Amino acid sequence: MSSENNDAMEEENNSAEEAELAGYENEDDVEIADGEDVAQEDDDSSTTTTDADEPEVEETPPPIEECNMPQVLTIWEKNNTTPGYDPVPLLKRLCEIFEVEQEIYMRKDPDPFDERHPYRSDPSLQYGFLLKQLFKKDYFMTKVVNDYLRENYFTRQNIQKSSLELNILACRLILVIMPGLETAAVFLPEHDQLINRIFGWAEDSIEPLQSYATGLLAAAMEVTEIAVAFREPNIRLIPKMLKRLYMLQAIQKSKTLEVPTPTASTSSEEVTKLVRNVPDWMSSAPASPAKSESTAHTNHVPNGHATELFATASNMSTFSNYENSRDGTNTSTAFRLKRIYIPVHPPTAESSQMLILRYLTSMGEYQEFLGMVFEHKAMQLIIGYIDNLDPKDTCLAFEALKYLASLLCHKKFALEFVSSGGLDYLLKVPRPNIAATGVSITLYYLAYCEDAMERICAMPKEKIQELVKYALWLLGRSYDSGKCHATMFFGLSFQFKVILDEFDNQDGLRKLYNVISILPILNPDNDDVPLDRFTEDMECSARQLVRHVCVALKRYMESHLYFKYHTFMRNQLMGSPDSPIGVVKAVKPNLDQVSEQVRTLQENLSARVHWGPVDQLMKHSGISLLLKIIAFSYEWNNTGRAETVRSALDVISICCVVPKVYLTLCEKQKMPDQTTYGINSILGAAVGEIVTDAEVQKSALAVLVHCVCAPILRPISRHNISTQPYGINSTKKKILHKLSEEILEKIWEACCSNNGIIVLLQLMQTKTPITDADCIRGMACRALAGLARSERVRQIIGKLPLFTSGQLQILIRDPILQEKRTEHVLFQKYALELLERVMGKTKSAINQLDSSLANIHKANVVAQTKIQYNEQQLYQLIYNYLDSKGLSSTAQTLQKEAGLNTATPSQRNIYQSPYDYKILPTSNHVRQRLRARGQEISSALSALPGPHDLDSSMSEHPANTPIKLIKKTTGCQPSTSNTTINGPASSHSLNSISSGTMLAPPNPQSKLQKQLDACGSPMPSSRQNVNSQISLDTIVTEYLTNQHALCNNPMTTCPQFDLFKPHKCPDPKPFRSFDMDNNLVMRIMRGQTGYSTTKLDRRFVHQHFCPHRVIKAADFAELQFTCCHLLPINNIIVVGSYHGEAKAFNVNDGSELFSSNVHNSFIDHISSNRAGNLVLTSCSWRSPLSGLWDISQNDFINKANYIDEFYCEFSNLSQDKILGTKTDACTVFDIETSEKVSVFAPNIPNQYTKNRATFCPTDELILSDGVLWDVRSGKEIHKFDKLNQTLSGVFHPNGLEIISNTEVWDLRTFHLLQTVPVLDQCLIKFSPMNVIFGISLDIETRMDMDMTNNYDTSFKVLDAFDYSSITTIDVKKNIYDLSVNKNGSYIALVENHSAYDSIQETFLKIYAVGARKTEEQEEVSLKETLK
Repeated sequence: MSSENNDAMEEENNSAEEAELAGYENEDDVEIADGEDVAQEDDDSSTTTTDADEPEVEETPPPIEECNMPQVLTIWEKNNTTPGYDPVPLLKRLCEIFEVEQEIYMRKDPDPFDERHPYRSDPSLQYGFLLKQLFKKDYFMTKVVNDYLRENYFTRQNIQKSSLELNILACRLILVIMPGLETAAVFLPEHDQLINRIFGWAEDSIEPLQSYATGLLAAAMEVTEIAVAFREPNIRLIPKMLKRLYMLQAIQKSKTLEVPTPTASTSSEEVTKLVRNVPDWMSSAPASPAKSESTAHTNHVPNGHATELFATASNMSTFSNYENSRDGTNTSTAFRLKRIYIPVHPPTAESSQMLILRYLTSMGEYQEFLGMVFEHKAMQLIIGYIDNLDPKDTCLAFEALKYLASLLCHKKFALEFVSSGGLDYLLKVPRPNIAATGVSITLYYLAYCEDAMERICAMPKEKIQELVKYALWLLGRSYDSGKCHATMFFGLSFQFKVILDEFDNQDGLRKLYNVISILPILNPDNDDVPLDRFTEDMECSARQLVRHVCVALKRYMESHLYFKYHTFMRNQLMGSPDSPIGVVKAVKPNLDQVSEQVRTLQENLSARVHWGPVDQLMKHSGISLLLKIIAFSYEWNNTGRAETVRSALDVISICCVVPKVYLTLCEKQKMPDQTTYGINSILGAAVGEIVTDAEVQKSALAVLVHCVCAPILRPISRHNISTQPYGINSTKKKILHKLSEEILEKIWEACCSNNGIIVLLQLMQTKTPITDADCIRGMACRALAGLARSERVRQIIGKLPLFTSGQLQILIRDPILQEKRTEHVLFQKYALELLERVMGKTKSAINQLDSSLANIHKANVVAQTKIQYNEQQLYQLIYNYLDSKGLSSTAQTLQKEAGLNTATPSQRNIYQSPYDYKILPTSNHVRQRLRARGQEISSALSALPGPHDLDSSMSEHPANTPIKLIKKTTGCQPSTSNTTINGPASSHSLNSISSGTMLAPPNPQSKLQKQLDACGSPMPSSRQNVNSQISLDTIVTEYLTNQHALCNNPMTTCPQFDLFKPHKCPDPKPFRSFDMDNNLVMRIMRGQTGYSTTKLDRRFVHQHFCPHRVIKAADFAELQFTCCHLLPINNIIVVGSYHGEAKAFNVNDGSELFSSNVHNSFIDHISSNRAGNLVLTSCSWRSPLSGLWDISQNDFINKANYIDEFYCEFSNLSQDKILGTKTDACTVFDIETSEKVSVFAPNIPNQYTKNRATFCPTDELILSDGVLWDVRSGKEIHKFDKLNQTLSGVFHPNGLEIISNTEVWDLRTFHLLQTVPVLDQCLIKFSPMNVIFGISLDIETRMDMDMTNNYDTSFKVLDAFDYSSITTIDVKKNIYDLSVNKNGSYIALVENHSAYDSIQETFLKIYAVGARKTEEQEEVSLKETLK
């Protein structure tokens, strides 16, 4: 073994484990050999003399046959360095000890596929403990592997003795400790000499060394590197092993070996015949491990004695035990003898076959050895083990089935096995026994080969029934490994309709559900399995079982969905040439295909539809169990967690075909520590809270899409509405439609109540992972578009910056990853659909390249404008044109008939831009725009037909034949930012009237737009001749509409347009508030005219702040300010410090008045009542978190402590109550009695990170964690939608609004009024002057108080009436807290000056509101800025 392993194992041998081992030594001694206790030594011999005069008497060690493992190892450590030491007796004793403990361990009937260390499987047994202690003796194990397996061990020490017996015992010891041995650490590729030696023994040696060596090779070949490196020796060995296995199988099945011991009726000749068939090495086996003697030098024994010994050895591992729970019969009458396992010692024919089968199993999966398998007919060999199997002895059959499973990896062998009737032999394997568990893994591997499964599905129905019945039995009564294999078998075979139907016929879904429904990890409240007995390994095994069942359920539902969809489409297309034929095998779909199939069925099935698989799943509470699995996955950390959650979500997604599943998602799910809702778990998975896996997020979004985007109006019955007969009862229609609407409204409400809006908004803007971001964005946008069908949701999201500030327009432009343009196109599609629903307009009214709400509103105004113009001006233009072309007579006729004035009007530059209002602009951009505009107009005028063109046109088209033109319809409004064009997509100018084209808008973006018909969809060429009529009136109207669209502020009602003057709507008169704020005369004049100047005065006053007093923390020993509060009396300010000390200062002179230690950690909040005699202080950790103090005596006198409330405030009116915040709940305390009055805990918490409960101005309402409460009744009034993660909100002093971060909510309608982006992540304080002060403050990181914290250096000032920004004051230092005095004339700031090159220092600065800085203060401020 390597030196690294030696060092590691030596380090593990610490004192604690030595104490454990010592305890093992001091027990009443371990069971040895046949289970008898070692006799206790006499007291006289066990005591030691303490008299110094008497000589020490060494304790005589017990005989090696009576030593336990620690004693044996101690003897070995003392003598192994002695020259000529013979370790044979010691190794023999160790083998006996471990074989006895292994026998006890196997009596517990462990899972045969459990490859864990025995100590982890059952720590209560000595077998695992002894293995653990043995492997700590690294030097001993190295000696066994490297030295005791040498053929010349004794001769190298000049001892003339054969090493055969030593080699046999070393191999025997390694085999018996193999369950706890790390094979890869023992058999290394560089140890080629050792492995070659073992190959030599396995190929040609005497027994039992040959069998033991084969067993070692079986373990070594499990390491892929070794199997590849020793390919040639394996090629030689495999045929020999197969032949040897044939021989041993023939011996075992011989008629004489069927009777283990001679009976009274057996003649001496029969006994002699029996002995002749037994090899010599078998007949020399001892009777029991405890009394065995070395057989290395004993080659022959009397035949009669050999028969007796062999009979005893063959029954060595046969134990009498009752049938366990896997047996279907009554245990009281089913007392049977069963063989649990085959020991490696004493060597028997069965043990040799077991070791050979294990070696062949490790080689079975390699393709290059498959030819030997067919050549030597390994399939018949395996069938020989499982045919006519004795239910009492199935150990060899289990090994043969494992070998069969390894060969079934090859498609050729699997097909040959099925063709040869191998399935019949598998289904005849009796159960319950260990061989049935071997059948489970063969079925699992067999299901991997689809061709083989197709042949199985073509078998008679009775055979399919028997196969499904056998697999379902394995689901319910097998070992955990058998359950896993059976579950995976069904998961792979559900795609075949024959298996799927038979599974349903035998109630397989209930049995599959029961596999996990009773697991302790999903039922923590169940006391059937004590928590102390439920180990970590058991929990891990249960999680893997849950994973396999969820995957199987997913494939079960996918197959049912495929067949359901296929049947529906076939019924729809019945009689059509494209009608699909029936299918017998489902195609594994991807997420998009599943979504399309679900959507199709949702649109064509009734709201009361019944679907067998979903009905059965809901009958057994399967949906609730899946939601519970998703919720429990928050705490799991196993490797398959992502697949478990994804599979559970996919099952729920498919079940959304049935609307009643939505109601399950809206129900409460009881968890051990809390109660949650099913939709909350779905949203958590979508946002990545459970596991950060893109596939899980997409599966969760698919569930949301199928729920919130489901059709509102569904067909009346299970079939398509188009197939319904006429005369359906209208009352029934209304009832079903109402039912569908109610279900959808419930899921919409549940989604909003569990913060679904903010989750979807976040996912719409996600950029990670980059490979799946576009798909996630598209699915989130689709879900939000479906959710926007709710009036409540439309009202909220319509006020968000995503729509009002054009953020969605930016997202629409480009994909995250250029290779994902297909997903980005879907995102654009659903984004436009979302805009359509928010604005209430059709897609044609939305410019797809400029889709902010402002531009959409502008386009809407232009579309509603009625265009009017002076017809006389139009006649004048025609007259001028005809006269310029030499058509004087025609022009004169027009002048006469139209009554035109002979005086030609003054010519104006018709190319002038409508933006050229007073002075022609000279910028390059505008010039280019004017030039393009002029070219379009001139081309439009030149396109009018001349005399010859007019004649030809009249000759081709009769006078009554109109010209086609696309006109606006009443059904949908066309976009005004781009004109619909009837003609080639590349033609955008009016080149010819007869060509059917129109005047294109000057907007260059129109060149990128595809042709759209009146309803906004691409117009096929076959419809181009069915358009409305083109006339001169429509051309002029369209031209004027395009002019109107260029206005910055278009109006709906416009005067008559002038054809000789460019049109331009007047710009709104600018409000010169800035000048009025700073100009006293203008404000006075405006006030004298009747206007209120209060707002202007307020804005003027709050634009100036002058430092009034500065208090430095450096003036006090070890003091750092953290928060402050201006008391309403006596010009006192109370300041909190980092070490929990509160100090009171005089505002006028800055002197300290009194102080006290009020907390054990930094103070983050201070507030007082209106009288100024009571003060509340709060901190974030170290109990008590808050306290009430009386300061009327110029000292902090404690009146009450609030243990868990990290934020407290006084009530507003009577101020006899205190409201304390604790996580997502709040508590009202009475000040006089200090007792709890009421507790408010929401059913669905929003979990804001900086929740602070607060009273409304009248103390009738409480806002806590985004939930509005009625104080008197204690009932929850409303839960505001969570649109940020931090601030829960505060009441506006007017009592009508709530400000939550940037959102302003109306308390009367609970509608979102507006958003104020400047208040993002700001704690706000209200001034009596109707002004809002906001500071960005990170409370969570203040406990660090280091220079790396990022605090804003400025505070914002806003008008409390309209939330308009007044100013932002930068103080050049980090701001910790802000306080406003009772009349708003002073504000106090806690500032921190922290830089990398200076010592951290805090200041308390008091500013006078409305005062200007003096020149000296300006100079000081400038110096601080330069620093």
